[in-house]
Amino acid sequence: MKNEDLVQDKRREILDAAELVFTTRGFTAARMDDIADTAGVAKGTLYLYFSSKQELFVSLLEERTQEYVNTLSGWLEHAHSLSEFIHISVKLRGQLFVKNQRLAESMSHSVPDFPKDLQRRVWDLRRALEQPTKDALARLLPRDFPVAPPKAAAMVNGAIDYVVAGCIFHGEPVVLNDIAQDLEYVLLPGLSQG
Repeated sequence: MKNEDLVQDKRREILDAAELVFTTRGFTAARMDDIADTAGVAKGTLYLYFSSKQELFVSLLEERTQEYVNTLSGWLEHAHSLSEFIHISVKLRGQLFVKNQRLAESMSHSVPDFPKDLQRRVWDLRRALEQPTKDALARLLPRDFPVAPPKAAAMVNGAIDYVVAGCIFHGEPVVLNDIAQDLEYVLLPGLSQG
């Protein structure tokens, strides 16, 4: 194994440990000592890979976002109708939201205090999360559709996030198939107009 591969493996191990600590404790309560212990490395090793807890957190968000974007893009390439698009989007975005609820909460509360360069990286992540939806809608919507794909994507993703978050907040079960059917009923008539 090359030295570069060893570096990437160690980085991945640290990110996995950080995810466990951040999702268990939240960003504010998480300590670099806890992450180092969970990763099985010395605390100083963390700083060889990440300059701060904030930078480690944003790097984790970037890693998980890229995994999600790759998965969603692959699935949406095979969507042949707006109905399939809605069901795939709800399933994958809903799973992402449920799985990463603590990370999302930490991001909302902590990122405003981050340095500007890290805030910019988080903003870029939010845009990256929209890209697969924009690409799919650009392909599936009629060319003369009155709402541009970026705006339509923001509305669809916002609806998914709001409904899933509402279920979590109110302690209701998150049944993604039911949510997809409800959103299809509400959104499909508008998306189908050309």
